[in-house]
Amino acid sequence: MENNEIRTREKLLFAWGDVFGGGAQALIGVLYLIFLTDVAGINPALATLAILLSKVWDAISDPMMGIISDNTRTKYGRRRPYIFAGGLLVAVVFGLMWLPIGSWDKEWLKLVYVIATFMLYSTVATVISVPYSSLSAEITTDVKQRNSVNVIRLVVSTTATAVCTLIPSFILESFKSGSITLTEMYLLVAIGFGLFFALPLVLIGLFTKERSEIPDTKSKFELKTFIKPMQVKAFRGLVYMYLCQSIAMDILATGIMYYALYVAKGSSTVFLGIFIGVQLLMFPIINKLVNTVDKKKIYYFGLPLALVAFLGVGIYPSGWPVIGAYILTGFTAIGFAGAQLISWIIFPDAVDVGELKFGERATGSYSGIMTFIRKTASAIAIQIFGIMLAVSGYIKATEEVPLPDQPSSAILGIRIAMVGSFVILMAIGFLVGKKYVLTNEFSFKVRELLSLKKLKPITDWTEAQTADLAEVQNTLF
Repeated sequence: MENNEIRTREKLLFAWGDVFGGGAQALIGVLYLIFLTDVAGINPALATLAILLSKVWDAISDPMMGIISDNTRTKYGRRRPYIFAGGLLVAVVFGLMWLPIGSWDKEWLKLVYVIATFMLYSTVATVISVPYSSLSAEITTDVKQRNSVNVIRLVVSTTATAVCTLIPSFILESFKSGSITLTEMYLLVAIGFGLFFALPLVLIGLFTKERSEIPDTKSKFELKTFIKPMQVKAFRGLVYMYLCQSIAMDILATGIMYYALYVAKGSSTVFLGIFIGVQLLMFPIINKLVNTVDKKKIYYFGLPLALVAFLGVGIYPSGWPVIGAYILTGFTAIGFAGAQLISWIIFPDAVDVGELKFGERATGSYSGIMTFIRKTASAIAIQIFGIMLAVSGYIKATEEVPLPDQPSSAILGIRIAMVGSFVILMAIGFLVGKKYVLTNEFSFKVRELLSLKKLKPITDWTEAQTADLAEVQNTLF
C-alpha cells in the first residue's frame, strides 16, 4: 500500500474518534451549566466563573500541546501516543466532573471542586484534541482522500453531538420529573458517556497511521512559535470563520435547554433532535459539493436563512403551538449546516499554505489554536448565559421545585442571550466567509507549488511557476 493510501476501515476508525470531539463538547455545552445551577445548586454567575477560570488554562495548554506533539518523535508517530494516553484517562476525569455535590453545605467548596475537576478534564481533553485534529491533516496526503476522511469524521461528530445532546437532555428531563434518581443520572452521564468517549480513542492510538513526512527540525518552545500560525492570512480567516460558527453553535446548545423548559414549554430533546437530524440529512449534499464547489461558498451560502429562521425562534410567542418553533429550528439547521461542517474540511488546506510560507508542516501548532478557539467558544457561550440568567432574575431549581415558574425578565434574558448572540455571530460569519481568500483554485495552486518545491529549488522554476508563487504569497500569506 502506498504512503498516501488509506483503507475504508481505517477511515471509519479514525472518524469514530470524533465521538469525543463532537460528543463531549456537546454534552458539556448542553448539560453542564444547568447541572451546576439546578443540580449542584451553584449560583449561575459563580458557575460560569468557574468554567471561565478553567478555560484560562486552555489558553496556555492548547498551543503548548501543539508544539509538544509537533516535536514528539516515537516509532508510533507524533500524535497517536497522546490520543491513546488521553483515551485511558478521559473516562476517569469525566466521571469526576459530574459528582453530585448538591448536598455540600459550603458554596465556595463546590466552586473549588468544579474549577479543579474541570481544569483536569480540560487538560486531558487538550492532550487528546490537539493531536487528533492534527492527525486529520496527516492521516493521508491525498487531498480527495483527506476530504473524504474529514467528511466522514464530521458525520460521526454530528451523530455524536446528536447522541450526546438528545440522551443527556432526556436524562435531565427524567430526573426533573422524578423518573430517575440523582445516582442513576450520575451513572448514566458520567460513567456511561465516559466509557463511550474512551474506547475509540484507545483504538485509534493502536490501529491508525500517520502518513505525512516528519520534519527533521523541531519547533522552538517560545511565544512566537505559539502564535506563528496566525501570521498566515489564510489561517487567520479560517480562525474567524470557525470562531463565529463555534460560539453560535455553543450558545444555541447551551440555551436550548432553558428555552425549551421555560420559554417554549416544549422538549429540548425534540429541538435538538430536529436541529441535528436536519444537519445529518445535509451531509450527503455537502459531501457531493465539497470537491466541486468552493468550500467558502458552502460555509456562508445558507447563513442568511439560519439568521432569519432563528430570529423567528427568538421572538416566537410562548402561547403559540410549539410546533412552529420546531419548524423554525429545522430551517435554522438547513441554513447553518454548511458553516457547521466546513471549517475542519478547510483546515488541511490552510495548513498547506502555512507549510508553503514557512517551509515546515507544524500541524500541531495550527490545531492547538483551533482547539483553543473551540473550547474558548464554549466558555464564552456559557459565560454569556450565566451572566444573563443571574442579572435577569432566574430562579434556580430545587429538589422540592424542579421546574420553577420564571419571571418575565428571566424569559426575556434567555431569549436575548440565545438568539441575539446567534444572529449577530451569523451575520459576522457571513461577511467573513464571503471575504475569505483561500478558494479551491488557490488550494490547488498551493499543493502544486509544495510538490514543486520538493523537486527543485525556486531558482530553477519557470516564469509561470514563479508568477503563481507570487500570486499565492500576495493573496494568502
